[in-house]
Amino acid sequence: MNKLSVYADDMQLNLYKNFPSTHFLSNSNNVLHVLAWGTFFRRNMHRFVIDYLKIQLYEYQAIAIYMMGICNFICIIASRNDAKSFIVAVYAVARCLLYKGTKFRIGASTEKQAKLIVSEKIMDELCEWSPILRREIKDYSIRSSDIYVKFRNGSKITVFVANENARGLRSNAICREECRQIKKKVEDSVISPFQTPRKPQYMFKPEYKNNKQLKEQPIDIYISSSWYDDGNWMWDISEQALKAMKEHKGGLMLAFDESIAIKHELKTIEQLIKEKKKQDPATWKIEFLNLKVRDSLSSYFTYSMLMNCQVSKYVFYPRTTLDYKSHKKNKYLIPKLDNEIRIISNDFAFVAGNQNDNSVYSCIRGIPESITYENENHTVEIKRGYRRSFSYMESNQMGDTTLQAIRIRQLYEDFDADYIVVDARSGGSQVVYALQKVLYDEERGVEYSPLKVMNNDEYAKVCSDPNAPACIYVINATQVLNSDIAIAFRKNLIENKIEFLVSLNIAQQEILSSNQDYISSPDTDVQIEYERPFLETQAMINECAELQYEKMPQTGIIKIHEQGKKRKDRYTSCSYGSYFFDQLELDSFCSSSDYEYATFIN
Repeated sequence: MNKLSVYADDMQLNLYKNFPSTHFLSNSNNVLHVLAWGTFFRRNMHRFVIDYLKIQLYEYQAIAIYMMGICNFICIIASRNDAKSFIVAVYAVARCLLYKGTKFRIGASTEKQAKLIVSEKIMDELCEWSPILRREIKDYSIRSSDIYVKFRNGSKITVFVANENARGLRSNAICREECRQIKKKVEDSVISPFQTPRKPQYMFKPEYKNNKQLKEQPIDIYISSSWYDDGNWMWDISEQALKAMKEHKGGLMLAFDESIAIKHELKTIEQLIKEKKKQDPATWKIEFLNLKVRDSLSSYFTYSMLMNCQVSKYVFYPRTTLDYKSHKKNKYLIPKLDNEIRIISNDFAFVAGNQNDNSVYSCIRGIPESITYENENHTVEIKRGYRRSFSYMESNQMGDTTLQAIRIRQLYEDFDADYIVVDARSGGSQVVYALQKVLYDEERGVEYSPLKVMNNDEYAKVCSDPNAPACIYVINATQVLNSDIAIAFRKNLIENKIEFLVSLNIAQQEILSSNQDYISSPDTDVQIEYERPFLETQAMINECAELQYEKMPQTGIIKIHEQGKKRKDRYTSCSYGSYFFDQLELDSFCSSSDYEYATFIN
């Protein structure tokens, strides 16, 4: 008798009788060996991947797959290029093949993001490496809104978008791709209710239906890159998974940093050095060091406050010198809305090449907003002021005041701006004087006529052109004014009156991926220029969140200051621009009742 028979029950010992005499499984020994290998592979999923599917794994991947195979609550937080999506793809196909009839779902905040595991990882990479896997796949689709992999044993991997429209789906296993981007409400009310235990047909037999050891738990997987410690629900999940792992309750918490990528040559050291030069410190810590970045107790602007405003996908790019001289229209110019106001807001540095001081130019759209109330007799429109949309930002260390004035004029023309906001402290006054004179732009070969200061008669006297438009708003900030600006900027952030550009990751997935100038360029420097507004936005957010504040005890004034050699020039450029719109709103409130409401007779 086969020694495996001592582990089989009566039904398993007689299972061979259900097959025709010519079938491989008509032999009782063959049946027992199949059952034994099935048990072994389920308990050692990494061996199934390596030995049966013939997919080679790095040691850390094999450990991860093994642990995932014996756990049901899995959280993986890994830095960029650590192949976390690959690990999930391998686990998904192994789970589907080892557990017949599995409904495995992969969800993300966007379809494109969730689709990558199926289209690139499973159907491209894994199927190319494993002919056996290809044979096990009955059908697949990567068409929009219909993305799946169907296996011959009845298992199926399906992709869905993690939003309210996904209600009603059912699953035995779910992977949340970049779970930090999924809304907590959607996770709780839509995704979690998907889950039901897999119940194979043999569990309906009287011999097995009450056997608690055979009952399966649904599998919950959360994968993400690290993020700010801003109250995101992913951190609660990671703590729960870690606690469950420590208590041997089916939990698994894994984290990988850039050392994995270097060890297995998923990234070279040279690539990482280049990335570090491009990234701001906080983004580097999150994306590559896999660290949790949290607010300081003395922070006046928090990461959550700032990142909640990262919603805009309307990015602007100035014209290149070549395009300007070729008289090409700027295809990145954003069409102006009715009554929209545009400004260039600036903060200056005057030591060329100073790494701790930048000149920063912010292109900001002021979009008027209102609420309309209607009844039988009339319509009332309540105007709410301006939504500030930050469409572009750049920084440099050119130093020379005339060159900075010329760059402002270039942006002023390209952005179709209405006003220029200038920090006139220290050397900023020299830029104000330069803007009020004729400027010759050697780079573009054009002469700019003077502009005039609108809110300071002493500065305005410098302009000798009586026809110069009064559009330069100067700010000579005092301690009191800086306090007012900081308080107003924070208030606008909290009230969602500010829109920053989305993160670089989202931009690469949803904006730059369809920009032919970006994806077709062989020059990485050109690509970086298209990424720059998003990188500058992220640098600004990190800069703002790291600013410290103190409240002066006698006056109640808020004093904002940097830590050590860190900067606040991007904060100054953005907050001064927002403050300008505050003044426009105040002027409108004071001078026109039409700002508060307008009545239209039907």
